[in-house]
Amino acid sequence: MFILLICLNNEANLMFWYIFFSIIGLIIILILIFGYPRKKNERIPCIEGLDDPGVTKAFEKMTKFLPFKMLYRKILSKLKKFQPNGLLVDIGCGSGNLIVRIAEKFQNLELFGVDISEDIIQLAKQRALDKSVDEKIEFKIGTAESLPFSDHSVDFIISTLSLHHWSDPLKVIEELHRVLKNNGTLLIFDFRRDARKFFYGLFTFATKIVVPKALKKINEPLGSISASYTPDEVNEIFSQTTFQNIEIHPYLAWMFINGKK
Repeated sequence: MFILLICLNNEANLMFWYIFFSIIGLIIILILIFGYPRKKNERIPCIEGLDDPGVTKAFEKMTKFLPFKMLYRKILSKLKKFQPNGLLVDIGCGSGNLIVRIAEKFQNLELFGVDISEDIIQLAKQRALDKSVDEKIEFKIGTAESLPFSDHSVDFIISTLSLHHWSDPLKVIEELHRVLKNNGTLLIFDFRRDARKFFYGLFTFATKIVVPKALKKINEPLGSISASYTPDEVNEIFSQTTFQNIEIHPYLAWMFINGKK
């Protein structure tokens, strides 16, 4: 009887694992069938809404989430390959998450953070102070269309998750070209609208369930990926600007754009 019970128990365990792995396999197949193809939809422009203090605080809270921390590590890894030196400007620096990390990782850079929101700039200054890098970074209020820098004065420009918010990307890109020194470098990181459908599912879930209420009201983060460009569209935009040497590196749901003046 005891041996029979052991055999029955083993059969039950085998059946459990058989069912478990069958379900996992089915989920993977469904993801590949329905989630892997790229989304094809028209671009829907969006506005960040940073004039609302509630939205500002909500964005700041979001930067503490693991996916954002992983993105910052990826961006820093990409930046390291360029070995930047001289004057580096972070366009749309937000609350300073990235530029503070740059100040910690790269010791010999002169750093400026630029953002349109005074409230966001104050958060960035406080973050730099908390991380003891406030003497390494100067923050300026300004727009990407009219940067507070003279011609040919900047060695390196970085911009993350801002491209899709630029109402006139051609004008902004020409402004970036204006302030860059000859042989200066531009590095842009942003979502790509033709991401895998799986990512749209994640963004929809985050927008409806996970993010703070203030962001749900402005349809973020789903609104940002819906407002972003495809690699082909980015290539078309840059072909109409003064930049000559542009490389676009697309990934699953995001892309890097880098170029030399």
